[in-house]
Amino acid sequence: MADQIETTNKQVVVRHWDGSKKYMMAPNEYVGVVVGKDASNGEYVISDGVMAPGGAVPDHYHKWEDQTFHIIEGTVEAKIGNAWVTASAGDTIHCPRGVSHYMKNNSDQAVRMISYIFPGDRAEEFMAETSRQNETGELDFELIEREFGVVYL
Repeated sequence: MADQIETTNKQVVVRHWDGSKKYMMAPNEYVGVVVGKDASNGEYVISDGVMAPGGAVPDHYHKWEDQTFHIIEGTVEAKIGNAWVTASAGDTIHCPRGVSHYMKNNSDQAVRMISYIFPGDRAEEFMAETSRQNETGELDFELIEREFGVVYL
């Protein structure tokens, strides 16, 4: 059990949904950093995501982080490990490190979700590099795995 610590050096963050820079994680799927690693001392990153109709999060897993998604609006079809689920507003999906996850928006409305990444010390750089690769079309999955521990399947 963790020590009971009554003080923190984490920062308070209040940000509007559309107040963060958006990274293109895949075609029609964008995320923005709401609480970055500097505000959490690298312990976690919280992001807001928007997936347009037809958008998808490619099947992948994280070697070094756990990730949790909370669906705010819309519905996704998701493969978590080998199980398929439908997740809608109010549902939460937790993906421990090493568990693959894929999500697709098969509806005609945008999906909005919050993602929590633990630890968060590499998450923002991963988002920036993935966005750069998607925007330029210069995909380098070996670099993504080596630098960020994310393996695309």
